[in-house]
Amino acid sequence: MKVAVVIGHQERSKGAMNSTYGTTEFEFNQKLAHDIEHNFGNLFNFDQHEIVVMYRKTTLQNLPNEVNAQKPDLVIELHCNAFNKQANGCETLYYHKSIKGKAIATIFQKNILAVLKNKDRGIKPKTAEDRGGYMLRYTNAPCIITEPFFIDNDDELINGELCFNQGSLTAGFCEAIAESLEYLKALR
Repeated sequence: MKVAVVIGHQERSKGAMNSTYGTTEFEFNQKLAHDIEHNFGNLFNFDQHEIVVMYRKTTLQNLPNEVNAQKPDLVIELHCNAFNKQANGCETLYYHKSIKGKAIATIFQKNILAVLKNKDRGIKPKTAEDRGGYMLRYTNAPCIITEPFFIDNDDELINGELCFNQGSLTAGFCEAIAESLEYLKALR
């Protein structure tokens, strides 16, 4: 099975930034995506699965077509939240009419929270008109958007970086991918 791991934002538009450390969503999620790609097979010994890291090359409206061209079985878009430097917690977004998306969002939420141990903001259903909803709606495969922490909150960024550096954040994402693929396989 093929998993598309989409890096939220892009080099020229890096998303939210932590003003203390200068870390952007794009930078954090780029290294996380490549770590997932590198470690998934090592952690789970899955030779039959492929992780494809994808960058947004054009507009948000074209992104689902770019992803669909890869013919993935699962799509994960990596983001971080930002609000007021105080907000905190983890949430995972899914398309409101997608039963598979909701189940996969639940799997990711559980695994990410187990690693970061931050506030559970829950899984969030989104329509195509909501922010992030277009991607969730127009990919052919089940799609979720992860928002594991608030990047503008110094404590949350430090914790996210620590978990990444220890390998536990990557392992949590890889575990969630493995569980999600098992779920999808069982539905075939």
